[in-house]
Amino acid sequence: MTVGAIASLVAGIVIGFFGQRSRMCFIAGIRDWILVRDTELLKGLAAFLLVGWVLFPVAGLLGGDADGTFADPVTVTVLLSVVGGLGVGVFSVRVEGCPFRQHVLGAQGSGNAMMYLAGFLSGAVVFHTLVAPLLSRVLI
Repeated sequence: MTVGAIASLVAGIVIGFFGQRSRMCFIAGIRDWILVRDTELLKGLAAFLLVGWVLFPVAGLLGGDADGTFADPVTVTVLLSVVGGLGVGVFSVRVEGCPFRQHVLGAQGSGNAMMYLAGFLSGAVVFHTLVAPLLSRVLI
């Protein structure tokens, strides 16, 4: 195994452990805040955004060009990510399941979560094989 594969495995185990222990769910956090003004689950979302805000520039410096930018066409990548993320968000809300929480529950053996993940991964395949090439042709 390469160092990257081992690092990914260790990071996945650590993130999975904390995700399972914290019951973190972005959708439930927003729902609880809107319905009953409970901010307990929003702490996970705030921590996620803070870590992303700090680590994305660090990743750009480590893996990008000398000025901290990446060489690929960023605009198309960002637009495709927004469209894909919007689709995941809409469908996740419709089935009342946070993708992160469903991954944790699936790893714990929940059959409903595994069915959700089967649809989630099937949707990712459809998006990357059919929708993304079509959108990239339209956007370029």
